[in-house]
Amino acid sequence: MKIQNKLFMTIAPLFLIGIVLLTSIAYQVAERSIVRQVRESKQLILQQVSEKLEAINQNMLSVSNIYFLDSKIRDWLRNDDRSSEYEKYKSLAEVNDAVNQTGNYFKHLKYTTAFIGFNGISYSSSADEQGDYDFAQELKMTREITDINKMHWSDTYLHHGKYVFSAMRYLRDVYTGEDLGLLILDFEERVLFDAYKNLTGINLMIMNADGGVLSDRDQAMIGESFGDDSFFRKLQPYEKGSFMMEDEGAKSLVTFRKVPSMNWYLVERIPLSILLKDMNNVRELIFLSAFGILIALFALTYYFSYRISSPLKRLVRSMQQAQSGDFKMLVTVDRKDEIGILMKKYNTMLMRIAQLLVEVQNENELKRKAEIQALQSQINPHFLYNTLNSIRWMAKINNTGMVNKMIISLVRLLRQSLSQGQEWIAFDEELKFLEDYILIQKVRYGDKFDVIFDIEEDVRACMTVKLLIQPLLENAIFHGIEPKDGNGMIRVEARMQGGQIMVSIEDDGVGMDPDKGRNGLGIRSAEQRIKLHFGEKYGLKVDSRIGTGTRVTLWIPVIKENR
Repeated sequence: MKIQNKLFMTIAPLFLIGIVLLTSIAYQVAERSIVRQVRESKQLILQQVSEKLEAINQNMLSVSNIYFLDSKIRDWLRNDDRSSEYEKYKSLAEVNDAVNQTGNYFKHLKYTTAFIGFNGISYSSSADEQGDYDFAQELKMTREITDINKMHWSDTYLHHGKYVFSAMRYLRDVYTGEDLGLLILDFEERVLFDAYKNLTGINLMIMNADGGVLSDRDQAMIGESFGDDSFFRKLQPYEKGSFMMEDEGAKSLVTFRKVPSMNWYLVERIPLSILLKDMNNVRELIFLSAFGILIALFALTYYFSYRISSPLKRLVRSMQQAQSGDFKMLVTVDRKDEIGILMKKYNTMLMRIAQLLVEVQNENELKRKAEIQALQSQINPHFLYNTLNSIRWMAKINNTGMVNKMIISLVRLLRQSLSQGQEWIAFDEELKFLEDYILIQKVRYGDKFDVIFDIEEDVRACMTVKLLIQPLLENAIFHGIEPKDGNGMIRVEARMQGGQIMVSIEDDGVGMDPDKGRNGLGIRSAEQRIKLHFGEKYGLKVDSRIGTGTRVTLWIPVIKENR
């Protein structure tokens, strides 16, 4: 079966998911519709409560206006200590009559009246309140009351076992503009509660501008502050509205409305679970059905995804092996669809790559050996020429015994040089080779130079390429010491350094231009052989100064076993 058909069989159940999604959307639309209707109805209720509170504020403003214009009250507030007791008593009686007369017009509000005069006198319509006011303190607390044209409402507070609140207003002489005192109208909290107590199914709070609770069905909430709560900060900038809030994982609908004249807020919070309780059964049925379908779809999707992805996973594992250099892990082909064709083509490609790698490796090996042999063929005639030239000079001076030693050393050198099957030798053998070579050159040059060997014991057992150091030593003799006036010194040093073997050949000869010296046959061939055998990271360095000497330093890896 083609993968196209399998994908179709996998996608077909998605239509069922679409049905579930449509059902869920329908549920959400119904839920939003209910919430919208509740928001609208709650706003109407809050508007009714707001109008009742506005009426209270307006009535209190009317009461204060009556007192504001009453000349008897103004006269009483102007009395001072020079007034006689009779005048004070008479004036107080007139104030009491004015208060009682005004109170008869607003019996339904059930308030008490108090005056605090700036002249130090006070009055309260309640006998229980006489002497309870700290007049100086009351005046200090009302410094923020600057607008005499409106009532200022206090927070709810506990007084003689009851929750009360106050409306306050400055009394000012309308003719002279003189501030006379403070009017305080005290109410029981029940006046606020009466504004919404008959509303069923509503959990209302009346809050001040700072988030303090002024009235609530639950009196334990009175005095609580929500000023720092996020929901109160969210509603403060607006006159009315509603929004969803989440508290400890439970969502609630918050509906609010501001009472502008009193700077209060009417706030109701309804848990969403209560708001949507009639839809719980429908929601549970929908969610259970959707859950069952999702389980079935999950199992079906898992099965088909496994069928499709399993061969692809095998293909990826094989690719990872190939990436690490192993091209032997072919993929088992057990399918006849497009994935099966892909796997067959991949196996063919893998086998072809492995074959090409073998061919390239063989070609590179042949090329490397050819290059090494070419270098060797350059070195050997050059070396042989120099050696035979030395023997010629020795024969010329008839030193036949020394000629015999030189021929023996030459034979050993040629045997070492021509041993094609043994390309790698121990450092110790390379040093013996150098000693034979030095013997031959000593015959020619005599005491012209001395060679000092400074070789670490650990280096002697390591392997190196044969005839690697000899061209560098030859270069030091012919180009460094020979042109020098007087005798010279050559130092051959080898030691472990940084996980590598460092070999240096240093002479105190005439020196040379480092760039020109690198192009010499001995140095150039040695560097090429190092890179061919050990890689590009290894090589040599030439340090030389005219008239001072030359130091050639090379680095090769540490190789213990015989190659």
